[in-house]
Amino acid sequence: MTEEVKDKPIDSEQAFDMLPYVAAIYDKVDFDGYRKNLVKKEIDTDDYLSVAIDAAKHILKNSGKVKEEFFHIVSIAQKNKTPSEVRKQALSKTIGTIKKIFTDPELVDFFKQAM
Repeated sequence: MTEEVKDKPIDSEQAFDMLPYVAAIYDKVDFDGYRKNLVKKEIDTDDYLSVAIDAAKHILKNSGKVKEEFFHIVSIAQKNKTPSEVRKQALSKTIGTIKKIFTDPELVDFFKQAM
């Protein structure tokens, strides 16, 4: 992960800018259905990292449905990139940004509260 992505925390304005895209992803990948199945699996929801990884896997499995939303979220997180620029950048940089988003407990909690 580059210094540029790793060291700059996502600020409040970025989080609010991401909300419409996060909501679209939530709907398009049937996250409500996923959550209901998660409860049936009896996964330890206090194990934040396991839950975040499992949720990321669910979204990645459905990534074709939410490709545009991903590019917008990454562009917001990187501040100085447009979605078009994100499409053309190295995959490792995009993955690093997505990892940063999904492993930020405060940001994930913010999105959960907003949903």
